[in-house]
Amino acid sequence: MEELVDRWILGLRGSQVVSVSVSEGVGHQGLVLMLDCEAKLAVQGPAFLTYGAASAPGADLLSGEEWQALVGATVVSAIAFKSGALRAVFSTGHHLNIKGGGPESAVRVQKTDEFEWSYRGGTGVMKVFGATTS
Repeated sequence: MEELVDRWILGLRGSQVVSVSVSEGVGHQGLVLMLDCEAKLAVQGPAFLTYGAASAPGADLLSGEEWQALVGATVVSAIAFKSGALRAVFSTGHHLNIKGGGPESAVRVQKTDEFEWSYRGGTGVMKVFGATTS
């Protein structure tokens, strides 16, 4: 994990997605990705899965079945922004995008014994285990 001025590079590159679970609720979506490096990405609220960049035409909120395309994919990039946004890019060409700033969003990325990044209610927090909080 590396901290830059406006973001954290999460150090998940090369990790494989081993499972995806999606729950649909009234006005929200829950998503959990488990990675083979003992990392977990959990989202409550809007999350967008696109093929290519989020600005690509047709970037829509996808259903649970479509999220399953990530199983077996490798993480190419995973970045948590201090604004609360999160972007992960996968070997399949899919991009997971979570916009920061929404009160309805809660996001947590945990990597066992290394870090936990969370965003809720307008605040993003990084906890690095064995180091000071930044």
